[in-house]
Amino acid sequence: MKKISACIAALMITACANLGPSLQTGTYTPPDVSQTGRYSQSIDKSCHFEKMPGKAYLISPEFKKYVSVYFFYDAEKEKVYQDDESRYVPLVAQMFKVVETGVITQEDTLSRQPYLSEHRYTEGDIKGIPYTIDKAFSTKLVTEDCSIFYLNGGATVKSLLFSVVAADGSSITEDDVLVLYGSEPLERKSMDTTIEYDRFEKQLKLSTPYYNDMLIRGSVNTKNQSVSYLQLYLNLVFLDKWGFISNAVDTNGVRHEVVKISTDTDCSYSDMLGCKLTETIGVTVSEEFLNKNRDGFELKVFGTKEKIVKVSSHMVESFLSGLNKAKTQVKSGDLYGAP
Repeated sequence: MKKISACIAALMITACANLGPSLQTGTYTPPDVSQTGRYSQSIDKSCHFEKMPGKAYLISPEFKKYVSVYFFYDAEKEKVYQDDESRYVPLVAQMFKVVETGVITQEDTLSRQPYLSEHRYTEGDIKGIPYTIDKAFSTKLVTEDCSIFYLNGGATVKSLLFSVVAADGSSITEDDVLVLYGSEPLERKSMDTTIEYDRFEKQLKLSTPYYNDMLIRGSVNTKNQSVSYLQLYLNLVFLDKWGFISNAVDTNGVRHEVVKISTDTDCSYSDMLGCKLTETIGVTVSEEFLNKNRDGFELKVFGTKEKIVKVSSHMVESFLSGLNKAKTQVKSGDLYGAP
């Protein structure tokens, strides 16, 4: 792992306050994030926190009593066994800095088991860029008294913006989220729209990648060059009770047709949370609507329950680019696209 500075070289070992986990000694190594953005640093008990590079953070006041949800103190144990409140005192009371990203703890090792593969990854936008996020990485932190803690990879962008603040108490930004994640868990998601010719239906069919439980799809009629349909395809998840979604309205108050596609029930964890209920729907949108909302848009979908759906600018732009390409293919007669 690439190392960056933590302590001044060849310091004599002294004791920090007797709080938090025990620490190993280390030496100063200069920063090097030129290759991947990943960085780490060795820590000793006289870590000279104030001289360490990097920004200092605090746990937000609202999150202190929930700190063990996303943070833990022992890399060699499963997170579920780390509920000793006294061990979290340094983290909730002091500033902390990032000292290493891309750490694979015991918790992360368990998360990498094949049977958990469907739960390992999540997706989210950071600074407007879509990412696939690998939750089986952790971030190592050090507090002012040199105690070591870890940030669990399961923390979402939204949860980090809520649970962590800057040292002066101000809100952190998505630049800070990138620092807290490091580069290792993040893979930029390609949003290129696919175009396929259906020789039976005589349609060019388009679809963006499936991202954040949604995609935009549509088709162009090759006979009359018209757009046959455009649709936002959504998987909506509810617990215990169905949402019976049948309505959609945008932020201008305009209603959009809702087509019910399918439903799915998963009661694997029903004893804890109730059954996981998935409603798959299609929301009709127009080319004009997408062109007016190139920066992304929001819809409220509702029935007996409601959800707010946010569609990213990357998805909209990708689909419109694909749609223009499909129209060009139809006009040229090159229905299968250039090789």
